[in-house]
Amino acid sequence: MLIGAAPAATDPTYAGALNGTPDPSSNDAITARAQRNVTATDTQGLFTGLGQALLGRFAADGADFVADIPGAGDVDASMQLGIRTASGATVKLSLSGTDSGLAIRLTSDRALADGERDAVAGLARAFQDAVDGLGKVPPSVSVDGLLAADASVLTRIDLDASVATASGAHMAVALHAGGDTRSLKVDGPGGTVALSLDMSQPASWGNRTQRDASVASYLAQVDAAARRGHADASLVALFKDGFAQLNSHYPATPAAAALPGSVHNLSRGDHALLTGLADFKASIAQAASAPNPRHGDELDTFHFDVAQSTTLSGRNARDRHITQAQDSHLTASFHTSPWPDSPLNLTADPMAQNYNYTQIDDAAHASTDLAYAKGQLASASVTHEASQSTRVRKYMMAALIEDTTSPSHRQATRDLLPLLASSSAAPDALHAAIQLQADPARLNT
Repeated sequence: MLIGAAPAATDPTYAGALNGTPDPSSNDAITARAQRNVTATDTQGLFTGLGQALLGRFAADGADFVADIPGAGDVDASMQLGIRTASGATVKLSLSGTDSGLAIRLTSDRALADGERDAVAGLARAFQDAVDGLGKVPPSVSVDGLLAADASVLTRIDLDASVATASGAHMAVALHAGGDTRSLKVDGPGGTVALSLDMSQPASWGNRTQRDASVASYLAQVDAAARRGHADASLVALFKDGFAQLNSHYPATPAAAALPGSVHNLSRGDHALLTGLADFKASIAQAASAPNPRHGDELDTFHFDVAQSTTLSGRNARDRHITQAQDSHLTASFHTSPWPDSPLNLTADPMAQNYNYTQIDDAAHASTDLAYAKGQLASASVTHEASQSTRVRKYMMAALIEDTTSPSHRQATRDLLPLLASSSAAPDALHAAIQLQADPARLNT
């Protein structure tokens, strides 16, 4: 059944001689493409070009398009894009592989102004990039283009997808971009990635260069945690891609965010001692496994979370207080071979029970504190705290021969006023001074 779309001609080559090559976003061309795609055996092939063509067509007339293309139903996958405009209109696009073929829906609950329709159509390439990325094996996150949309015209964007992975299990992806929040959640057989940004306090944001430097710093922390905790590389890659992309395009900072005289009117020095990022919470939770047939309670796990929160308080700009806290926590456990040159080979045979079982519990905290009195910077400091705990149990021929725990903890507070007063202090040095540090050995007491 096709509604709002011209039926395909009997001859599959109908688009050629009589009418010339049709617009790839025309009803006929979209239907013809869908009829070719429905024979695909994977997600990428099923949805190739459809998202871009549908939104491209929307620019022309803003009309709905609904089509059900019969087919073998070999691919169980779906992609839904929801868009809300500044005038309150809602546009929904969905592509679904069903038991009976391919279902396509593009609907709007009201007519859109030309500018809004153009903005929706402008997401064509971005939506197709997201669809193509999720259709890969393994799936990847590519939502950067969706987050670059003009938030003053498109006030909310939601992407929900379900795709099959190489193992046949499904991965669910949910992206939300709204006025005050951004979030991304990826839930699949390998584990879960959850990211959320609080976009309600733009006064604390930095410029793109500063944000990129802070993103790089946080991603380095993730890499270090992944190495220490033996994390699944593909899950970590999804986290890193998602975190970088959620922080890639911030909307223009409203003029009211830095209202003169208010506690939100931050100076260049204030910004130099903040990360420049919106406050956030982010986590990776790897699916647990039990690789030892003799000890099902010994799980291989990895869980890492990191967060930032910023508080601006006081009576006015002359008497204001700024605090930014950064925290991370890593827990992990894993099995390794006791011999660097020999692979781990755990079986039920006691002779094969030669391994190390490691458990890690780390935490890090950084807090930057700035206080003004009567218009003058009265104090500026950063406190770092980091702890690491590593427990290793060593087994030989199924017997526990060693059980050691190595704790480490360090705390350091630094007065930042001398650094701020130095005429030679580079912005990079100021910025580096406040970054989260998870390794106690790298803190100077």
